[in-house]
Amino acid sequence: MHITDLKGVGEASAKLLKKLGIESVEDLVANIPRKYDDYSNVQKVRTIKPGPVTVRVKIGSIVSRYSKKGLHITEALASDDSGSVRVMWFNQRYRGSSIKPDEDYFLSGEFANNYKYLVITNPVCELVSKFPLHTARLVPNYKLTKGISSNQIRRFTKTAFDSVQVTEKLPGWMLQDYDLIDRQSALFTMHFPQSLQSLQLARRRLGFDELFEMTLASELNKIAFAQENAVSVPFSEGLVKEFVGSLPFGLTDDQRKSAWQILQDMVDGHPMNRLVEGDVGSGKTVVAGIAIVNVAASGMQSALMAPTELLARQHAESLRQMLPDHVADTVVLLSGSMTAAQKENARAVIASGEAKVIIGTHALLQADVAFASLGLVVIDEQ
Repeated sequence: MHITDLKGVGEASAKLLKKLGIESVEDLVANIPRKYDDYSNVQKVRTIKPGPVTVRVKIGSIVSRYSKKGLHITEALASDDSGSVRVMWFNQRYRGSSIKPDEDYFLSGEFANNYKYLVITNPVCELVSKFPLHTARLVPNYKLTKGISSNQIRRFTKTAFDSVQVTEKLPGWMLQDYDLIDRQSALFTMHFPQSLQSLQLARRRLGFDELFEMTLASELNKIAFAQENAVSVPFSEGLVKEFVGSLPFGLTDDQRKSAWQILQDMVDGHPMNRLVEGDVGSGKTVVAGIAIVNVAASGMQSALMAPTELLARQHAESLRQMLPDHVADTVVLLSGSMTAAQKENARAVIASGEAKVIIGTHALLQADVAFASLGLVVIDEQ
């Protein structure tokens, strides 16, 4: 449903909501509050102290007037069985006529000194007999844009829940096994929590959804990858051992294990997708170097993409020093800051296959970069 299909949401409100990324009813329901004001503690009038307060009262003695500066002021007396308190609204002319006598109201606002009296200033006012959206509860606050308030978004959101049913994504057995509440209840509670405990249950459910979706997507990607074909890169044992033996240090057990798993994956006829993780200086580049040497032995190319030009240049320098001469001599750098002539020359040797090791930034992703026989991609992530 488009957001304007909701009762009370016109074109003007829809334009403002669009600025917040809300165009459909689904967007509105999924628009989780950024924080909550706690007005859930309903107090007796005689017990309130300066600060945010919520009281359940009847409202009488309503007087409207203008200040000397032309400010419209509505004054009233709010009372319960313990006492009375002054209430003031500024520039809200409708207040006097909208308040019904002998009805119970929730008032939530700031109790503070104003005009030499302790008063509740500009409180939110709602009938107890209706579902309170802005008082007597944990009140949600949303990301806003000029022209729209959290009060409006709360009203629109309540209308949405009254109009539509949220689709449950998980099977019943999963809700039971993981002790989860249903999605409708979770989303409704995120907007209109009855208590901190109910809010925790709602957050747990939505957090489970997010984690489950990411995990499921990862598994589906693995399945899809396993069905794809990739060029098999044979293990050039002699050249790899010669390269490892030429290093001025011995490999750690973790380096050796990581390199061996990568080499085994390269022989397989399916795409490899691995993450090599380690602290700075732990030898990740050496592991990448072993894979690059093995790819070069088969006449294929390797590409290494770094997040910044500085890191790309550092990788190019370190690999030129580390790799065997016949591979090091084919290292080519491609970056955005190079001159047009330098880029053209680099693209030419990449396309011809003369460059066996191509290092660069996101410039490697450009459409005009054509590889002759790309066998391995290494992405250096920060």
